[in-house]
Amino acid sequence: MWVRIRALIIEDELLAAQYLAALLDETCQVEVVGSATDFETGLRLCAELRPDAVFLDINLPGTDGVSLATQLAMLPQPPRIVFTTGNANRATDAFRLEAVDYLLKPLEPEQVNEAVNRLLAQLRPFDSKSPSAQESRSNEIGASAETSLLAISNDLLPVKDTDRDQIRLLSRREIVALVRRNRRTWVHTVREEFATYYPLADLIRWLGGGPFIQIARHAVINLQAIEQVTHYGDRLYRVRLRDRAGTQLTASRSGAVRLATVVKVQR
Repeated sequence: MWVRIRALIIEDELLAAQYLAALLDETCQVEVVGSATDFETGLRLCAELRPDAVFLDINLPGTDGVSLATQLAMLPQPPRIVFTTGNANRATDAFRLEAVDYLLKPLEPEQVNEAVNRLLAQLRPFDSKSPSAQESRSNEIGASAETSLLAISNDLLPVKDTDRDQIRLLSRREIVALVRRNRRTWVHTVREEFATYYPLADLIRWLGGGPFIQIARHAVINLQAIEQVTHYGDRLYRVRLRDRAGTQLTASRSGAVRLATVVKVQR
């Protein structure tokens, strides 16, 4: 069974921490279980949460990241360390502590993906794909979604029904929308929503096109489930779906172009 890496972010700049969390979320391989801005809080959260990995700013104010990494190594279940910093001169300190990786700011998605792959190689060695397999899939779904939906058959999508504590199997025609939020991909049907860990890119491939279209980076809808599309600004469109919650989604500019070709827009 595929299990995501549980990671903690220790970064004194809130915006930097939020940006890193977003990049890690995009890999679909990491669950950020907490964050801290200082030495004491970071050490306490690591002891309490026991994350698999810590993304640690090496230049924390006061007692810096190197000292914290030394303390983390003494925990009963020490996490793997990935250092982040704007100072390339600290690399020697990082690798002396056997850090998995050393990321220079400003962070780029590619370097974060590479760090996550290195973590996977250490933490999940028997689940990791060979380099040749990764290369063959990278052009198809990108480095951020290398884990395929092995559990999905050609016709049915397994989802967890937490209310009934059972697995449900959904057909394509039952899907109203797919929405990526809160580090989950939510599968909407007419009556229910299911939180999943499936990468959105893989679900899009499973749906196989029409009547489904992607209206935003985070959202795919079933055209047959649209109740209304409203134009409310310069190339701004909101879609309301025929589900129990009356789900409303905002289309991106490119998504709006796709919508305009297939549905009647209300002004």
